Amino acid sequence: MRKLLLLSILTSALTALSAESLELNAQNAVALALENNLTIQGSALDLNQSKRSRDAAWNAFLPDMSASAGLENSGTLFADPDPTVMNPDPTERNWTVTGGLSASLGLNPGLATGIRQLKLDYESGVLSYDDARKQMKRDVLKQYFNLIATEADLALLQQNIDLAVKRYEQAQENYNNGLISELEMLQARVTAENNKPAYNIRNTYYRNQLMNFKLLLGLPVDAELELIDELNIEYYDLDAEKLIEAYSARRLDVLQINKNIESLKNTRILQAQNLRYPWLNLSATWGSRVEDGFEGENWKKENWYDSLAFSATLVIPIDDYIPSSSTDVALKNYDDQIRQLELQREQILDAAEIEITNLVMNLQDSLATIMTYALNEDLARKSFELTTEAYNLGTRELLDVEEAQTELQSAAKNVLDEKYNYITNLLDLEYALNSDNIAELLEEE
Repeated sequence: MRKLLLLSILTSALTALSAESLELNAQNAVALALENNLTIQGSALDLNQSKRSRDAAWNAFLPDMSASAGLENSGTLFADPDPTVMNPDPTERNWTVTGGLSASLGLNPGLATGIRQLKLDYESGVLSYDDARKQMKRDVLKQYFNLIATEADLALLQQNIDLAVKRYEQAQENYNNGLISELEMLQARVTAENNKPAYNIRNTYYRNQLMNFKLLLGLPVDAELELIDELNIEYYDLDAEKLIEAYSARRLDVLQINKNIESLKNTRILQAQNLRYPWLNLSATWGSRVEDGFEGENWKKENWYDSLAFSATLVIPIDDYIPSSSTDVALKNYDDQIRQLELQREQILDAAEIEITNLVMNLQDSLATIMTYALNEDLARKSFELTTEAYNLGTRELLDVEEAQTELQSAAKNVLDEKYNYITNLLDLEYALNSDNIAELLEEE
């Protein structure tokens, strides 16, 4: 079902691209990135290699096999000059054909442990791949909503320019009618022109971010995108202590280091088994030899020989049990490395507690700030409207209108910025809790 959904999304995307327009909501953007991003594709290839090694782990019980074949030519080089001595003719040569097969297999408990190691490596690869996908999802959503916020900011700046131009046109008309001085008219023109550089700078930033976003999604740079979601936020009642207690252990970094500890412990066992446990070496060799096997067109069976040998040898290591031997030192080093990873796990859990607490605090503060900024925006808009009306009636100065407009633009931008901060903190919290959706996570409680 999921593959069909992705296929449908990609088909729609290609169709839209052919029409030089692509409408994207946040979830479709994530799906495109997970399907097309080169980093994710590289991680998938790494995972495929681990899976292939795990699926073929049984080959540890395949014996080492080889085949050989040879051709020999033998005879005398010189004949004896004494005619009474019967010597073979040096021109007569004997041809011999040889062939053989051999197989050997070493058996040790470490073979089973090695198979388990490949399984652990694959499970670690799954966690790494899952982490890469979740990081990609978080980064795509952050960039998506950053573009949405920037688009809204550009709309505010354009609105300021339009209002300033409108006031300039009105001032020009008033000047032509002798209602205001030339200085006031020129001040209105300067205000209209001064608003344009800020818009141009912000627009350049937006285009740069949009190109990076297309690269992240694996889309052509010249593709036309229309981001259709809005900068809406959802408020959640979050308890940092409950989240830490319930979900710290399921964090991806915690799961990964747990897997690393399990893998290193298994590696230590494997090392001990390979070096300290007995090895049963099984081997079998079959060889054949044919000397002048043909006389004319007749096969001489009596000239064919073969042999078969089988051996079983039990090898018991002794020196690897000696204290301070290379094996003993290596195993003790493994013990220290395992302890180091366990200490790192404790540090990760401590850092996770701080991270989750800070994110929840940031979300709570951001929520209060949004409410304050929203109230300020309402007041600033009302003030701007009243000041504009008073200016049109001639009871307020142009400077008063400009100040009211600046305050309104600043208040609206503060709301946009804080909404984006809230969304990014929420995305970071979802990643920190290894959750795809914070709402579904809270429903589990």
